[in-house]
Amino acid sequence: MDENIQDRRRIVRDFGVRISIPAVLFAGLLVFLISSLPLGVLPPAVLVVGAALLIGGTIGFFTGVRGPHWPIYASILTGTAVLLLLPDPWQGLALLPIPASAVAYALGKETAFFRLNLGQAVSLAGK
Repeated sequence: MDENIQDRRRIVRDFGVRISIPAVLFAGLLVFLISSLPLGVLPPAVLVVGAALLIGGTIGFFTGVRGPHWPIYASILTGTAVLLLLPDPWQGLALLPIPASAVAYALGKETAFFRLNLGQAVSLAGK
């Protein structure tokens, strides 16, 4: 019983370490947005980043560990194409969904790995 608790603690600790890499990249993206964009463009930028995070994270979570990668590429290309076709304040934000979707996709994949690791019983080699 004690070994199972230790394995769960290790899984949770490893998840925290693995999730910190995309989380730091997302924090860097937010700092870049706030420091480089004018205040008039900030609300549409936050909306675009939020939508990209929601869509990318959902795709990463539901495609799971061995799922296909094409849905995230289709989502990024569609988001970029739609933003390029919209008027001026949105057109300048066309490249913004790429890093936001990629970071959210990584977070969703890591969450899927975490759920899989917690759901499976870990067998010890010596027992």
